[in-house]
Amino acid sequence: MPESNLSVNEWSPGKKQVFRFSFIFLLLYILVNPNDAIPYFYILQKFTRQPYYQLVNWFGSVFFNTPGSLSNSYHTATDTASNYLIVLFTICIAAIGSVVWLFTDRRSSSYNKLSEILNIILRYYLGITWITYATVKLVHYQFPELTPVTLFHTYGNSLPRELAWNFMGYSNGFNYFMGTVECVIGVSLLFRRTYTLGNLLAIGALVNVMAFNYYFDDNVKLLSTMLMIMSLFLLSKNIKRLIDFFFRGKETSLEPAHFYRFTTKSKNIAFQIIKCGLIVLVILLDLRSFSAKARQWGYLGKKAPLYGVYEVVTFIVNKDTLKPLTTDTTRWNKLVISSIPGNASVVLMNNDMRYFDIKPDTAKRTIQLTSENDTANRYTLSYILKDSVLSVSGMHYNDSLQIRLKQFNLDSLPLLRHKFHWVTEHQKRLKR
Repeated sequence: MPESNLSVNEWSPGKKQVFRFSFIFLLLYILVNPNDAIPYFYILQKFTRQPYYQLVNWFGSVFFNTPGSLSNSYHTATDTASNYLIVLFTICIAAIGSVVWLFTDRRSSSYNKLSEILNIILRYYLGITWITYATVKLVHYQFPELTPVTLFHTYGNSLPRELAWNFMGYSNGFNYFMGTVECVIGVSLLFRRTYTLGNLLAIGALVNVMAFNYYFDDNVKLLSTMLMIMSLFLLSKNIKRLIDFFFRGKETSLEPAHFYRFTTKSKNIAFQIIKCGLIVLVILLDLRSFSAKARQWGYLGKKAPLYGVYEVVTFIVNKDTLKPLTTDTTRWNKLVISSIPGNASVVLMNNDMRYFDIKPDTAKRTIQLTSENDTANRYTLSYILKDSVLSVSGMHYNDSLQIRLKQFNLDSLPLLRHKFHWVTEHQKRLKR
């Protein structure tokens, strides 16, 4: 067994009680929270989450009259009422458990060993979580590239979260930068000599992440808050030393890292090799998983058939050519086919956007457009694409359609045309 250099000192009653509560609460949260960050952790959660969710269902029905809807497949990374109920129930269990622990363990003067065990669990949970979020950015999957649909979706018709994610997804370089920083944070947290530095970087990054989630109403506010609580707990044992250094100008040093050593050098070397191998394995598994998803849904994937934006030149309904009037709520202005297979939208003359599921058949040269909101609203069309001109004809309800469209050059948009400049002499005024 490895030996530890942990010292024994007496804790105050208040410190012991805070630790008891924190120990129970944080461990329970990690066990039941399917953050999908730790590879194969779902195997353990199959046995832990379902009994726990049954208790949460009972708790909600008794105290809040909520329906028991949680199941073993439930995902607790989002900001639903059920997820807040899970956290509230976990707080109650931790509070009750810490009181029971108080009366059943009056002799312990400190919990140094348990504290170190909890720190290790938190370091690895946070470290692997940061590595996961790093890899998902490095393959540009979390914040995907701007698709034709998002390029023609107006600011005013966007949700705050959509606006924020499109802003982040615009720049590949910024995604690589964020992914690299988060990877450094994650790896630093996994080693005792560097975890305090990594944790300080993590807290700085989490302040930005929390502000992003809160002020753009992203649906992972609860998760980012919990990650911050874990990071602050890790920092707590050095908080007085950091205050002395940064605010009081005193000479100080961080609490010495506690090292576990095996009795032989060969075992210590083997342990470090296994640890580094597991870190590499986590990174490779994440890269493989998110790269596969990016190839299916992201910028690494093959573009959908007829991908692009097509501007309507002529629009004929029942042999009647409709004029391009901006008050017309039926005539198309643009057909937008996303890079994501199956996604398309139609921009009407009044700039309203209608979303459709599209099923192209390149062999038969047909496309079927079905409204996302009304499956009865369906277009069945044949098409011919030649020299960037798309001609479609077919039926919509009982009306015959003949539409001629010309492909729009996306690279002509200012957002995509503008490149990086070291020197900018004049900046055009923003249109407001």
